[in-house]
Amino acid sequence: MFSNWRKQSKNTARRGSGPRNRENTMATSQDVDYIVRDHTAWLTMNRPSVLNALSKGMFRGLELTLASASNDPAVHIIVIRGEGRAFSAGLDVKEVSGFATRKEARDFVYRLVKPFWRRLFECEKPILSVVDGPAYGAGAEIALASDIVIASTRSTFAFSGGRVGALCCISAGFGQFSMIGRKVVEMNLTGAALRAEEARLFGLVSYVEEPGGIENRVAKILDEIRLADSQ
Repeated sequence: MFSNWRKQSKNTARRGSGPRNRENTMATSQDVDYIVRDHTAWLTMNRPSVLNALSKGMFRGLELTLASASNDPAVHIIVIRGEGRAFSAGLDVKEVSGFATRKEARDFVYRLVKPFWRRLFECEKPILSVVDGPAYGAGAEIALASDIVIASTRSTFAFSGGRVGALCCISAGFGQFSMIGRKVVEMNLTGAALRAEEARLFGLVSYVEEPGGIENRVAKILDEIRLADSQ
């Protein structure tokens, strides 16, 4: 998984100040909900009508909320999830195809997409992704770049851009450097989708649960991380 390339100085669940039931919604974004509870920052992509497609506002919101979580000493763990029936359908194709100039496209990449990925890869706190539904393209990259991936049985992962000559740059570029990454490269080249259990067998997903049991698994993992921190 891509966490192999993120900084290895990860301090799992750092100790911090503040009461355990503290809630914080300081990082505000129209497209990403943010709340801190029990030393955990919950980042929820909230564009369910378009399957949480990654727009300018979504990348801006994700970078903003990741920055807040990374810089908050009371936050020990970060959880990323999607509202509704998808984790994320990937790039907002309608928005991207509407770019009128090359400059607009460059600005999207260098002022929004690149800062988000830098923020994600430089984050020194453990990141969990909770996937309940499709995770495609850049959405799949976000999920699979996390340290722990918990998926429901109805989840699928795909990099379908390869079918139209548009490889997902993060997974296609870094995937080749690991044995597991060979499957990621294949997914990019073929556009084939993996069901959650298949992704788990290839080591891309940590746990697969029935939809009704996914929250229990998330709670269990968070408790185990907190317990390790207290010892």
